[in-house]
Amino acid sequence: MIQFQAFLSIDNFQLAYSRLKTASKTFYKTIYYDDLRIFGYFLDENIENIINHIKRGIYRPEKCHKIFIPKKDNLVRPLSMLNFIDLLVYQAIVNIIADNAYDKIAPFYNSVIFGNIINTSTARPSDRAFFYKSWKTRWKRFNDVSKTYFNEGYKYLSEFDIASFFDTIDHNILCQILENNYKIEKQILNLLADCLETWTADSNHSTFNSKHGIPQGPLSSPFLADLYLMHLDLEVLRIKNVQFKYIRYVDDIRIFAKDRISSQKIIAALDLFSRDLGLIPQGSKVLIKEITDIDKELNLQNNKFSSISKEFYELTIGKEAGKLKSKTHKKLRDRFLNCFNENSSEIYLDKSLISFSLYKLNQDNEVKITLIKNYVFILTHFDGVLFYFKKHFALDKDVIYFLESLINDEHILFHHLIALIFKHFPDIPFNESIYSRYINGNHRHWLVRFYMVRWLFQNNKIELILISNSLDNYFIERELNNYKFIISKDPSFRKFFATKLLENKNNLISLQGLYLLFSDVAYIVGLKYNSDQNDYIRYILTKQPLDIIHHTLKDKWGIMNPEAFFNPLIWHEQEMYEELLNSFLIFVKSADIDASKSLLNLNLVNNLIFDKICKCLKIGFKTLEYGSNLNSNRIEYILPICNRYWIEINEKRNQRTEAHSYDKVGNIRSLITFNELKDLIGKEKQSIEELCNFNWNIKNIII
Repeated sequence: MIQFQAFLSIDNFQLAYSRLKTASKTFYKTIYYDDLRIFGYFLDENIENIINHIKRGIYRPEKCHKIFIPKKDNLVRPLSMLNFIDLLVYQAIVNIIADNAYDKIAPFYNSVIFGNIINTSTARPSDRAFFYKSWKTRWKRFNDVSKTYFNEGYKYLSEFDIASFFDTIDHNILCQILENNYKIEKQILNLLADCLETWTADSNHSTFNSKHGIPQGPLSSPFLADLYLMHLDLEVLRIKNVQFKYIRYVDDIRIFAKDRISSQKIIAALDLFSRDLGLIPQGSKVLIKEITDIDKELNLQNNKFSSISKEFYELTIGKEAGKLKSKTHKKLRDRFLNCFNENSSEIYLDKSLISFSLYKLNQDNEVKITLIKNYVFILTHFDGVLFYFKKHFALDKDVIYFLESLINDEHILFHHLIALIFKHFPDIPFNESIYSRYINGNHRHWLVRFYMVRWLFQNNKIELILISNSLDNYFIERELNNYKFIISKDPSFRKFFATKLLENKNNLISLQGLYLLFSDVAYIVGLKYNSDQNDYIRYILTKQPLDIIHHTLKDKWGIMNPEAFFNPLIWHEQEMYEELLNSFLIFVKSADIDASKSLLNLNLVNNLIFDKICKCLKIGFKTLEYGSNLNSNRIEYILPICNRYWIEINEKRNQRTEAHSYDKVGNIRSLITFNELKDLIGKEKQSIEELCNFNWNIKNIII
């Protein structure tokens, strides 16, 4: 029960949330950006509620929604979109498994296995927030070791491939491996097995329950896959009387040998061992090659990707950030174009070079033409193709014609391409026939509808958004709710609409309603719990500290006398204090979610406090405008820290938030970053500490 107790700890779930938040930016993660904000708004309360649900047996994993990504062989790779609570539970489970498996697997890191090298929960804070160490250093090490073995005389290279690896992992075998090899407790394994069986089913169509396959996409899955293959690694490494070297990067297995017969023996053994695990080798890809040039074989020619990336991000004289120098661009462009020529010196359709180039090349007409002509050969890179088009050719007639021809193709093989077009080009003109084709029916192409919502909004098809339904797909419903809320300019409708969402049976939709309400202080005035609301809302509203200011100042900021200023004698106007509480609450809850919103509300808090100070100390207002009164240094000699830092915070509010479109010199404003906000919050703490330490003699102030 020790592991299960650790699993159910608040620290473990907070770490799981942090790891989901710091995961590499991928297409998969982009769909969860809203969930990270919505769930994180009341993170502590939501985590406590999940833990309580698991303890009480209320928690049940839900079927996932699948996305099918095209592969170059005309097959697809399924991504499993778990609901966010399931995703968090999954990561929390695997955190515990990782900690307990680490001591056994760590000795093989950088010598046998190179891919998903984990950080444990006891690593230093800056490291443990990330579940995996950087893949770039691991991939380099994988290739460096390969070169070492070649130089030692292991000239025969075999690459062993497993067909549909993630989809064929057997749940029972996985749990046996976790129990026998890593001593994972039964209670955790039972929960994991229940989750995996649920997630193999697809909520978008009828299917059979299966005890095979782990979800592709979640951060946790590659590590479980590693532990599964670690059993294979250990079996191979036990082979004696054969000279060979064995290394693995995720499921990319390389065998080095000094002669062909040794290679054949290891491949035969791998075949048997993998079948014991329920895995099927992909025979067409298992080849034995005698190599003479290891760099060429591993595609380790002088790519100079790192130096190109450094130049790309640098801001130098004559070159803006996010752009290459013309000489560098030309060299990379020529290599990129040669990828599409089977007779060139470049590897044909080199996936690494193509992927890198799409995000680094400058605007270039030859690149545009090549992409339009050859897109069918690089479908796995179509997201990058559209990124390049959007960045450099957003209004180009050839590009628009190309995109419109794709979305009008009724016989298109991969509808995922249509979804990506709507993702990158939501302003492409509305087409009624396309809308009709995808808006009806419960089909596998739900991602098209997900991105279509913004397409409808960009084309001002407001009524179509209002009548749209989600077909019981959470992601679509969440997107529709966002735009239905944005569309209305009526505060009463917005408040009623978001308040109604609090009653939704879907936990995340109800939390979205609360998140929308907190977009404006006016919407949460008088917000109370009622019996119709979702359990997550009930827990948040009934557990929320009665006074968020006292709670934060004393328990979070270490200011032990908040009542010196924040007391009923000074704040006797209940309505004004309620407004202060609401603004402070939004400031605190937005600090890790939306830096701009947090700063806006922090400034509102300071505005209300400043007005109260001036009234208490009989300081007259110069104007009715807060900024002008503050800048006139009316409290400089009384509360110098407050005066100095509040002026800075107000200035940042005016220049770095959504309050204004332009900064003071007329440039488009750039929103404040979380690190900058963190610095301002540190200054706010000093200001409030000074405020609370001031001698507020009630006899000498006007209340």
